[in-house]
Formats: sequence, C-alpha cells, structure tokens
Amino acid sequence: MTQPSNTGGMIETSHAVELFARRVALTPEKPALRFKEGNTWRTLTWRDWEHSSRQLAAAMISSFQIAPGDRVAIMARTRVEWALVDLAVAIAGAISVPIYPTVVAAEVGFTLRDSGCVLAFVDTLDTGKRMLAAGSEATSALRAIVVFDELAADTTAPLIGFEAVRSQGGRVLARLREELRTRRNALGPDVPVTYVYTSGTTGRSKGVVLTHRNLVFEAWAVRSVIPVGPSDEQLMVLPLAHIFARHLLWCAVDAGVVTSFAVSPSTLGENLMEVAPTFLGGVPELFARVHRDIQETLVNRGMVSRGLFQWCFEVGRDISRHRRRGQSIPGALAIKQAVAERVAFDPIKRRFGGRIRFLISGGAALGTELGEFFHAAGLPILEGYGLTETTGAVHVNRPERFRLGTVGPALPGVEVKIAEDGEILVKGPCVMAGYHNAPDETQAVIDSEGWLHTGDLGRLEAGFLRITGRKKELIVTSTGKNVAPAPIERQLENHELIGHAMVVGDGCPRLMALIGLDVARAKAISEREGFGATTAESLARHPRIRDRIQDHIDRVNAELAPHEHIKRFAISPREFTEATGELTPTQKVRRSEVWRMHGALLGDYATAADSVTSGEGPDMSGNYRL
Repeated sequence: MTQPSNTGGMIETSHAVELFARRVALTPEKPALRFKEGNTWRTLTWRDWEHSSRQLAAAMISSFQIAPGDRVAIMARTRVEWALVDLAVAIAGAISVPIYPTVVAAEVGFTLRDSGCVLAFVDTLDTGKRMLAAGSEATSALRAIVVFDELAADTTAPLIGFEAVRSQGGRVLARLREELRTRRNALGPDVPVTYVYTSGTTGRSKGVVLTHRNLVFEAWAVRSVIPVGPSDEQLMVLPLAHIFARHLLWCAVDAGVVTSFAVSPSTLGENLMEVAPTFLGGVPELFARVHRDIQETLVNRGMVSRGLFQWCFEVGRDISRHRRRGQSIPGALAIKQAVAERVAFDPIKRRFGGRIRFLISGGAALGTELGEFFHAAGLPILEGYGLTETTGAVHVNRPERFRLGTVGPALPGVEVKIAEDGEILVKGPCVMAGYHNAPDETQAVIDSEGWLHTGDLGRLEAGFLRITGRKKELIVTSTGKNVAPAPIERQLENHELIGHAMVVGDGCPRLMALIGLDVARAKAISEREGFGATTAESLARHPRIRDRIQDHIDRVNAELAPHEHIKRFAISPREFTEATGELTPTQKVRRSEVWRMHGALLGDYATAADSVTSGEGPDMSGNYRL
C-alpha cells in the first residue's frame, strides 16, 4: 500500500511492523513511551520499545509455540506493557484480541471462545483469576496467562510473571532472529492484525477483523491532518481495548509522538501536571467534569468573582467566533482577551499541565455547549466520528478547519456519502475486513460496492459531517413523528445532576426519559444545601432533586419542536453503571437493559410502549465521536 511519507514523498508501508521499523530508523533514541514507576517517570526510546517487544515475540514463539495467525488476548488496563505486547504480537505474526478488564466473566468467556485465543496477557493477578472464572470451556485452550504485575513465587500455573517471560525471550532472541525476519516478510496489507470486539449495546459482541492495511492507513490519515510530531506528547488514559485509544497509539508511532501513560483515571489531574502533554484524548465526560468543577468553583466564590468569570467567557466566545470565521481580533477585543487569559483561561490550561495545544474527544458525542466552553478558553476540542468497523476516525475537525457541533471533514482517502434515508455510508482502506465467524452479519453491513452501512444518521454541510442520530434508535411516535433521541439525550445530560439519560416513546403519543443520576454530584449538592439525602435511592426520591431536573427538562423542551418535548421522566433509584449492566465498558447506555431494568418506573406509559428494539441486526456499538 502506497502512503505519503513523513517528508511528503511516497513510501511502501505494507504492515504495522514495517511502520514501526521505519519510526525506529528515523528517531531511534528519541523518547517513545513514558510511565511512572513509584515516584519516578521512566522513559523508553523507540529502540527500547522495539527491543522489548522483540524479546516478548521471541518468548511467545519459543515458550508458547505461537504460530502466525494465532490469537493472543490482552485483558489489561492501559499501561506501558499493553503497548509492548501489542507490538510483540504483531512481530510474532499473531493477532491481538483486546478485552476490557472490567467486563463480566460471560463476556470474557465468549470473546476467548469466539476468537480462539491460545495465550493471554493480563495486568494483575486478580484479572488473571477473573479470566479463569470464565470457565474451562473458554480457558482450556490457553497455554498460559502472563501477568504484568510481579507474582509471588508460589503462584500456580497457568499464571506466569511478565518479566520472567521477557527474560526468557531475551535469552533466545539471537537464535530466533531469522524466524522473526521470516514472519515479518510474510506479513502484508490483508493479513489480520487484531480482532476488536464491539461492546454490544444492541446484541452480542462481534469481533471486528482489522488488517495491517487498516491500521497503517488510519495512522497515516489522522497524522496527515493533525499536525503532531516528535516534539509532541500525549497522555494516555483511555482504555486501549477501545479503537479510539488504539489508533492514537499507532498514530503516535507514525508521527513520532511521545505517549505517556497515566497511572490511573483517578490520578489523571496529578499526572497531567507532571507530564504537561501537548494534547490529550479523552471521553466527553472527562471534559464535562472539568467544566463542572469550574462551575462549582464559581458558585463557591461569590457574585463578584462569578460575574468576572462570566465576563471572561463572553469575551472568549467573541474571540472564538472571530477565529472560526477566520477574522482578525479587533484591538479593543484583544485588550479584553489579555485580561480574560490571565483571570480565567490560563488557570484552565494549567489544569492540563500548561503545554496543551488541543484536546481530542471520543467515546460519545461532545455537545456544542462543552465545545464552545473550551474553545472560548483557547483549547479547541477536536471532535470526530468513527467506528470500530472503520479502525477509528473517518471524519475529524482540524485545528485549522474547525466547526462546532460537527465532527469535521472526512480524512484523506476516505469516501463518505449520505443514503436516501439519511444513513452515513463509508468506503476506504479503513473499513474492516469483516466480522470474525459472522459472514452473514458482515454482508449485512458491507454492500457489494464496498460501502459500510454505519447505522448512524447524519448530513453533510459544506464537507463537515453533522451526526443526527442512530438509525436503529429512531423513535416513531403514535402520531407518526420521527424523533432521533441522541441529540435530546445530549442536552438532558448537560446538567450536573444527570449522569445518563435515555429517551423513549416508540408507539406512544409523547416522549419520556429515564434518568440515571450522577450520584457523587447529587450527594455533594445535597450536603451543601441541606437536603438530607445520602443514598442514590433517597436522592432519586427527593422533591428538590426532581424539581431541578424538571426545570432543566423545561429549558431543554423550550429549544425543541413540540413533538420532541419530554412529557414524563423517571429517576432510577441507582446510578447507571457497567457493573449493574446499564453501561458498556465505554460508558454507552445499553438501551435494552436500561429499559428492562427501569422501564416500569414510567408506569402505564411503559406498558404501552414498545420503546427499545430487541437488539437484532448489525451491532455498530463501536461508534464514537473522536
């Protein structure tokens, strides 16, 4: 496959291992990975990364008899070993199978069985035991489970320590060099590199087969439109089991960007200050949390300070409008900008370490208000759109081509068109080879001309794509009105008390909403204002909580067409979580599960509504806004 090189010429890069080798040749001693060990940040160069991964590949071949095409599971939280193993699996000619470390045993078992994994890497002993809990039918084919954390000497098989495996690989690497070279030469564009299982919001998970062509193309395409290079550094906190984080990692390889690993989501604030990244990929909730924290700070400060901050953001929005129109900043506004930067915007940037140039949002739709807030502060959030089935992004806003409320223009080399019914169709080298062991389901979403039917609805506005909803989630009321719930849900969730919202009403005369509280914030408000509610159940019943949500719904309704108004809502007595089944590992709402668990809260309306589909048909649950 021919792709433009980093210098603008044409190069032949047919697979991911070659892509990585070219990066090592260009900047062998430049930093590639950073990770925290105790209180100290450690650095691996590109050459170090390659050497460690070659050791691991040698160990896979010599100790576990991994053959080309074998599947290797990675069930771990995001950390440096994840990156080392990902490359090692490719070097060995095998296929990686990411598994979220938080999923239930039944999902782990299904993924292991469906993919046919023969080796697994996990982050902790506990994760290894959880994998074994999936049952012998799922794990009997595993030759070993390699644990990143140090293990006690008496740990029993099949659990093996990571460092012991890497050391063994180091001892046999010299005699396996020719074997590794042979395996590298056998790789090509159409060889699978990974099976990424969808999160199953509408049915069972499916293994998306991504090839070396998919991965190499996506790395090049994103890097070609977002200007980053060896002087840039990203802080990785996203789960690498998700395609969003995965392609950020491989885009960093193509561009030479340093990838630093946050210790955990709970230490993100501290790690941001220590690393001071130049850009950061995150889910909308991360940016919403910063937004809410700032709002809470304003409330606790008093009217003068609150008024000053509001003035600053009005100035910021004015500046944002000029920038988006390509207009110069007038002199009077520039003076106001200097004041606003010092009072409001510089402190916000310092929350991200002080060097941040832009943010990237994925996992769900961002929402225009949140995008406006950060753009006003001089921190554009580059929102985009893609699926697991497209190896990640197909549309993305650029720093120099940016339109709020859209997911940006298409990437080079990607074709996108809108079908007559509004569905987004995608064609290009980023489109998956198919679903593993599911030819009928593959044929259902990729037509004879190669167009992937995404299941998403949207429209193109001067080349910028605006997402309007999900085809399968489209609500048809008893009055014949079609309503896309996603935009309404995003507006509902733009409130400090609401963690998740699901709009229903198929076959009913009016729409309803099921609300999952943000319990932590609701408790804080209850304590601050003396509500006396301390549990999720008591918060859900409290009249002042309900009144605030009703007021918010009234404000949302005022901006909607009459047939889109929310006429009834119910608050769940518990927070929507992955553990209780309402959310996927990427924090998307499992609509059928939420309806099954909480639909009765809506009373007679629930029995009248056939509000949530059964989940049959193509599962595009990997959809995300980059």
